[in-house]
Amino acid sequence: MAPLSRGELAVWLILYRDTKPSGLARTALGDLARRAGMSRRTAARAVRQLVRRRMLQVVQQGGLNRGPSAYRVFPFPAPENWG
Repeated sequence: MAPLSRGELAVWLILYRDTKPSGLARTALGDLARRAGMSRRTAARAVRQLVRRRMLQVVQQGGLNRGPSAYRVFPFPAPENWG
């Protein structure tokens, strides 16, 4: 597996740090971008790549009147048969 990019690492660390005992991290993409010091588009790209690498799972897609997105963070790539 190729190493993580700076953006992927920053997004993953923020979400990992924000993970609650329930196993979920909830945050808006704009907030994630601000905290990581990157554009919203770069944060979205990092989230997509982390999902592709199976290090992140989007549990609930956020949006207007839906609140922030919910993510499940994995410390290593999740197994192939994971939800």
